[in-house]
Amino acid sequence: MKKKVITTWRTVGDSLQLGASIVFAIFIGAFIGYWLDGKLGTFPWLSIIFFFMGLAAAGRNVWMEVRKQLRTHEDTKGK
Repeated sequence: MKKKVITTWRTVGDSLQLGASIVFAIFIGAFIGYWLDGKLGTFPWLSIIFFFMGLAAAGRNVWMEVRKQLRTHEDTKGK
C-alpha cells in the first residue's frame, strides 16, 4: 500500500512538472522573440519564430516524459 501511494505522488509530481515545463518553454520562447524584435525592429517575425521554437521545446518535453512513463510502466509490468 505504501509503495502505491509513493508511486501515485511521484506521478502527480511528474505531471505538475510537465505542465510547468510546457508553459515556461512557450513563454520563454515568445519572450525572447519579443525582446529581440524590440532590439532589432523586426516585429512580429522573431516573436512568431521563437514562439514556435518554444512550442517545439514543449513538445520535446512531452515526448521525453511519455518515453519515461512508458519505460517505468514496462519495468513495473515485468516485475
